[in-house]
Amino acid sequence: MISVKKPIILKLLCRIALPLFIIYLFIIIFTYHQNKQNALKNTEAYLSELVKHNAQRLDKEFSELAHSSRVIKSYIETTYPTDFEEIYDFIDDEVRFDGNNVGSGFAFLPYKYDKKLETVAYFVGKKGGLTVVSDLSKVYNYLEEDWFLIPQKLKKSYWTEPFWGRVTEDILVINTTPIEFDNQVVGVSFADMSLQMIDSIMLKNEVLNGYSFILSGLGTFVYHPKSDWVMRETVFSIAEMYNRPDVRELGKRMISFHKDGNEYESQIETFNDFDTNEKKWIVYTSIPSNGWTFAAVINEKDVLAQVYKVAYIQLAIMIVGLLILLTIILIVSKSFSGRIKKLASLTNEVASGNLELCHSEFDLMDSGKDEITALGGNFYKMINDLKLYINNLTQITKQKEAVESEVRIARQIQESLLPHIFPPFPHRKEFDLYAVNIPAKEVAGDFYDFFFVDDYTIAVIMADVSGKGVAAGLFMAITKTLIKTLCVPGSNPEQALTDVNNILCKDNDSCMFTTLFLAYFDVRTNEFHYSNAGHCYPLLISKDGICKEVVTKQDVALGIFEKYEFQGDSFKLEKDDIVVLYTDGVTEAINSKEEMFGEERFKNIVVKNYKDKLNSIIAKVTDELEIFQGNEQFDDITLLMFKRVM
Repeated sequence: MISVKKPIILKLLCRIALPLFIIYLFIIIFTYHQNKQNALKNTEAYLSELVKHNAQRLDKEFSELAHSSRVIKSYIETTYPTDFEEIYDFIDDEVRFDGNNVGSGFAFLPYKYDKKLETVAYFVGKKGGLTVVSDLSKVYNYLEEDWFLIPQKLKKSYWTEPFWGRVTEDILVINTTPIEFDNQVVGVSFADMSLQMIDSIMLKNEVLNGYSFILSGLGTFVYHPKSDWVMRETVFSIAEMYNRPDVRELGKRMISFHKDGNEYESQIETFNDFDTNEKKWIVYTSIPSNGWTFAAVINEKDVLAQVYKVAYIQLAIMIVGLLILLTIILIVSKSFSGRIKKLASLTNEVASGNLELCHSEFDLMDSGKDEITALGGNFYKMINDLKLYINNLTQITKQKEAVESEVRIARQIQESLLPHIFPPFPHRKEFDLYAVNIPAKEVAGDFYDFFFVDDYTIAVIMADVSGKGVAAGLFMAITKTLIKTLCVPGSNPEQALTDVNNILCKDNDSCMFTTLFLAYFDVRTNEFHYSNAGHCYPLLISKDGICKEVVTKQDVALGIFEKYEFQGDSFKLEKDDIVVLYTDGVTEAINSKEEMFGEERFKNIVVKNYKDKLNSIIAKVTDELEIFQGNEQFDDITLLMFKRVM
């Protein structure tokens, strides 16, 4: 009994549930990647728009402050008021109506504004809802401050790094503009913005589960959610603190971004969090008016949170769906697996040899006729057909065994007709002779023979009967017997073939024929006298290894035309010359590629080994034929070699 290794339930699971699982899993993976790409793309667009919007808003505020500085410069250069009160009033209006301007003023080089005054530097600032005028020259030496010196050197407007304002007692950032008289820089005008103003603007920013910050032109944190970093740390000091060369390079790219003319263009990069090592996105852009950098940071996992959520829901739906499908498969399979098991049990009975089963045992009906019921009926019919077939086969086998036995006997008789003892005439030293016959079927149509016609003349025969099998073997036996009977002392090959042909043509209703080559060799004169009845040209191998065909008067085959006169010819066989007789089964052998063995290949093997013994030469030819044909021999193979020795 054969055990069931793959139950139907398992096959249903493999062929239905598993493909559905693979398809649905593919859909989930594909959807996940699509949603992920869309989420990343949308977040990239959102962050780019966010930093652009905030950079523009900050740039507007900084531009307005810079405008105040330029307005003061222009007012002083064009009016050159001698009364400081006029300047105070003008600056006071600018400060009052600019919410982000915590104070503005002007400062001159020594004796440049008034030759009687060494220093002139005034600041009009907000304090307690009022504006207060302060003389900076009495507070500190403004002539050494960066906000005063750098714009003179650059001869253009300049934004300072944030610093502590000693007058406002607040962290300030200043836009300062050079004042020129007669194309000479004589001083600067300036406008101040408090870092608290920047903080109030930045606090209005909302970044999706993230934060934003501002870097000055030198990388100082002007604004950051970590307040202890503001004004105390730069992006480079943070990189050094956490040993993060990647952050140092990122900082360089951020503060140099505005130098490449990327106005309001954003750049997106990634880095790992300093503490959690989570992957984060950073999007930054420049603020054109002062060369600062605005940046926003967001966790990548927050971007993909919704994508993960959708993937989990789809996975849960898939699992529930597969469980429902598995339940249905189990219910359906159990509904018919019992009848299939019964049918399997009956087949095991048949396999064990029990063919005596009644029809009722194959009644597999359940609730109506279905495929399984039909299968049971067909199987019962198959058993009856099998019993009938076995009976018929038994009779045919007996008949076939009888025929095969007869064929084997015929083959044994045929083999006994062919000479098979070599050397055949050990007492004759004048020549050497060897032959072989390999039938394609059990009874062959090819044959060879040799015998002494008289004490000095040996007859050599090579023939190929048309057809194969028993009929060809019988015709071969008749032809062989006739040849041996008619080759008598005083005869010649052509006369013998003429007489044999006349006899074979009589009552040849099957129209069979034989190609045959007959030769007489006289050991006294070494004359090789021959006649050819439509057979292959023999080969003559000289003692020097030169091969040539013995072109004969190739008459018709035996058994075709009655009273046909065959012709003969002769030549002298030199010492160590070899005559090779063969049938077309040698040269027309075909391999699996439908290529023929061919005469050239045959000749090359014979010539290459002509110095060997005759049996060795023939063995090498048959070995090559076996390799060439493989296991498919389509025609009889017969070879005979005759060599003059003395």
